[in-house]
Amino acid sequence: MISGTVNTDKSISDYIPQRPPFVFIDTVEALDAALARTRFTVVSDCVLVTDGALPLSGLMENAAQTCAVRAGYAGGNKIGFIGAVKQMEVTRFPHVGETLTTEAKLIQEVLNISLVECTTRVNDEVIATATLKLAIIE
Repeated sequence: MISGTVNTDKSISDYIPQRPPFVFIDTVEALDAALARTRFTVVSDCVLVTDGALPLSGLMENAAQTCAVRAGYAGGNKIGFIGAVKQMEVTRFPHVGETLTTEAKLIQEVLNISLVECTTRVNDEVIATATLKLAIIE
């Protein structure tokens, strides 16, 4: 279920350029120009799951796709690139069956470059944080 300020007639593919099996978002919970909050349940057949857990690459992709949802809010899905990752901290990797809630909050935006603070939780436990510098291609 898509809720918050999100257009309920849209699907995840309306916000991000990735397609299955490389989609790491199940639902968009909240969305506006400054914030995106998404949910993703780790499943065993996820392409990046290793030994029953989503590794660093999966956490990064989930955060990047959440950032892409926020960027796509302004006008459809856009292709972007992670230019830098700062201050990333991971306390643990999520296991199959756990649901991630990831928030991407805009800190600063200049032209097509955004600085975004990402936080990923499982229930109330923060399992990863990072600041991403993103470049969006128009």
